[in-house]
Amino acid sequence: MFTRAAFLLTAIAVFSQGDGFRFPAQLKDVDGRKVAMDSLARTRKLIVVTVKASWCPICHEQLRRLRNRLSEAEACGISFVVLGPGPAEELASMRGKSKAPFFFVEDKQMRFSSALGLQLSEGQIEPALIGIKKDLSIGWMQIGRGPSSYGDSTAFKETGCSDWI
Repeated sequence: MFTRAAFLLTAIAVFSQGDGFRFPAQLKDVDGRKVAMDSLARTRKLIVVTVKASWCPICHEQLRRLRNRLSEAEACGISFVVLGPGPAEELASMRGKSKAPFFFVEDKQMRFSSALGLQLSEGQIEPALIGIKKDLSIGWMQIGRGPSSYGDSTAFKETGCSDWI
């Protein structure tokens, strides 16, 4: 029998909680720039990366891993948007430390993470990789992250880039 942690690290969620959820067409990143989610979803393979909190070392490692494979992700047409609990200044610092060239978006009042069933506690989001469909709904979700399972292979398999890793 799986423990909750083992299940979260290995499961791909069939999206049910929050069915019908769609990301907004536009968001603002931590620098106040518009993030055209609708355009990214239509023209790219969009993956939202949730981070537990700005202090999470495993989340920092995930961002470094994705940054280090950016050329392969670009070749596959993948774009990443990072969603974290904030505050915005801490997420901007996280972006700087990880050198990840992605949009970082603060989930103010945990609006998105709550709707997706990913709010762990006040100010913490369940780490996940979320595939966004062209209509901004959820295509797939890889929930959980840890030193032995970052979900990269699942994410790239789900986007049709299985040779990526």
